[in-house]
Amino acid sequence: MPHSGVKAAIPDDDSMPLLHVACISHCWLQANHPDPHGHNVRILSRALQLMSADRIPVFNGRWAVFMDFCCIHQNCRDCEGAPQRCTYQRLEGSECFEANAIGKFERERELFTDALGSLGSFYSHPATVVFMLTRFPDDYDNFAEYTRSGNIAPYFDRGWCFCESSWAMLTKLSVLLVDLGQATGDETEYLGISDRSLTHTGSAGRKAPALPDAFEAELHSKSFTNGKDDRPRVAELYRSAFTQRFESAELLLYQGLGWGDEEVRQVAAVLASVALPRLQLLGLDGNRVGDEGAAALAAALRAPGALPSLQLLGLDGNRVGDEGAAALAAALRAPGALPRLQLLGLASNRVGGEGAEALRAAWAAGGRPVDGRVELPHGLSPSRGLKL
Repeated sequence: MPHSGVKAAIPDDDSMPLLHVACISHCWLQANHPDPHGHNVRILSRALQLMSADRIPVFNGRWAVFMDFCCIHQNCRDCEGAPQRCTYQRLEGSECFEANAIGKFERERELFTDALGSLGSFYSHPATVVFMLTRFPDDYDNFAEYTRSGNIAPYFDRGWCFCESSWAMLTKLSVLLVDLGQATGDETEYLGISDRSLTHTGSAGRKAPALPDAFEAELHSKSFTNGKDDRPRVAELYRSAFTQRFESAELLLYQGLGWGDEEVRQVAAVLASVALPRLQLLGLDGNRVGDEGAAALAAALRAPGALPSLQLLGLDGNRVGDEGAAALAAALRAPGALPRLQLLGLASNRVGGEGAEALRAAWAAGGRPVDGRVELPHGLSPSRGLKL
């Protein structure tokens, strides 16, 4: 779909249906073709069909799908310059390709480079849907079916897949991150609890966002077909997308993910490392955050100038006790900290009378309003006060 087509598919007003943009994160199953027998395309097409026709019209409407093999120029031109179904492999230590192929025209090489620089915006954007094809076909070990060459590492051990999934897990709502690792293409509904439901086919689990330096360090353990060029490129692309997303984020909803203290320490490191001038809501409800995680979070919150726009901090349904409550109370008392905070939610935790009193005293000492309307991003409902 050319840019003009994308613009034409978007309504001029707020009417439905919208144009949904999907980004596909997948392992190439062969070096010269990502999906030679259509295994992944079959699963993906079924998922798109079910989501676009679901009775809950969140994803109804038209879809524009980004898949690298189709949307970025590959080395698919033969020696006469004609496009072919499969890519040609670059010969070792040479600019030539097998069978004397051209690979790409010069202009196509330029567009390919430009496209790589835009990948982070696609996969990390808060409005795109990312489909992760995290599992190989059942017959992938059949050498008569697949020519296994090049990078054969599992999904999360491949450098580009690791980066794409990490981009998607930065700030995106979890409903927009769809793991198709257990899908078969035979599902009959999108939402449901049966084994014929797309949402019941398994999940890779959402990781906490990693700082760019930590991401780059972990990247050295990942496999690339062309690691010498791709590894530093991927590290820089991640760094750029990381900064872009957190600087513009208005809400971060990491709810019901089973995260514990370690994951919240990573979130706290992110909060302390980059400016989040627009962040209004941080939701960590329904996890397994204890006192250590609450203390790490409090240390990030109390930094001068940190989170100047934060209005709601949700920690309901965790494991925070009096020690964690005391740390949060100290953050509330810190000069200049959290100037716009309107709600701190700690319902259904392990906070006792001592911790609750410390929080109430700190809340009152900060001069925060006991009641008042809170304007939230994206039409979320307003809340008020300190909730214990």
